[in-house]
Amino acid sequence: MAESSPRLSDLRAASLFDVDPELGDLLDERQLAEARPRSIVAVADLPAGPWSPGSLAVGNGRAFALMVVDGLLLREVLLAGSTATELLGPCDIAESTAPDDPLLPTEVRWSVPEAARIVVLDDRLLAIMRLWPGVGRVLLERVTQREGRLATHRAIAQLPRVDQRLLAFFGHVSERWGRVASNGVVVPIQLTHETLGRLIGARRPTVSLALKDLGADNLLERRGDGSWLLRYEAFERLGAGVAIPDSWHVADARSVVTPVAPARWAARVSPPRIMTALEVQALTNRVAALRAQHAAHMANCAELLSNARRRREAVRSGRPGPSGREAA
Repeated sequence: MAESSPRLSDLRAASLFDVDPELGDLLDERQLAEARPRSIVAVADLPAGPWSPGSLAVGNGRAFALMVVDGLLLREVLLAGSTATELLGPCDIAESTAPDDPLLPTEVRWSVPEAARIVVLDDRLLAIMRLWPGVGRVLLERVTQREGRLATHRAIAQLPRVDQRLLAFFGHVSERWGRVASNGVVVPIQLTHETLGRLIGARRPTVSLALKDLGADNLLERRGDGSWLLRYEAFERLGAGVAIPDSWHVADARSVVTPVAPARWAARVSPPRIMTALEVQALTNRVAALRAQHAAHMANCAELLSNARRRREAVRSGRPGPSGREAA
């Protein structure tokens, strides 16, 4: 397949705060209203397939990075016949140029598994950060978060066994993109065995064999729609079972799949407290009192409605109403 790249006509102008509203979290309403029309950036919608960011600098000043706002990108670094692959998703910021290391010849290749959208970060961003420094803070946090994920990714690639790497990789990405199901976490990312091998530093045949064994052990399986199911037993195999809150487990397998809570929230999830017998009795008495109060109110309302109907009939017939007064 021939490599494709967005032409200049494929780039469109948009407000940075419209394509990525989170960047305005540190701005108040007045600042955001002022910043939105003055924060114009270039946005590219990328189709699935091979891609190159080489043309992004044309007509847009000096493009020094790109930021993913929707979809996924694969960034591969080729060196001495080996390939190291990184998975980039929303909020990730990456350099748009090849590494400048003449003593170490490398090649960078990009591809888009499915349609994606990116923002081109060029010299216009400098003026935005100068006027609204909060934007720079959010962007810097994203850069440091990506660096932390890369460190974890490197640790995963150094695990001795391929099956361990696969479980650790899916456990790693499930925190970010996973969805809770009744029997595990669904990772809605379509990755081939070859791509998985490049992500964890293994050959495709070895990955296929490891996936077969993990499926037989009921730990990891590929679903019919191309997504992956990482069962809760896999987290226990990784030693993370105690970090999974009970609230993540869905009792009914037909329940709607919901996003996984980040692991840093796990400590905030408290187990349900069992009520004492005295508390249960007090709650029962309270419910009974409310029901009696409700019945009294309903009886009073019924009496008022009945009296109103009798008065209306008395007015129409010219007879005295229920109060004994003559109808007007």
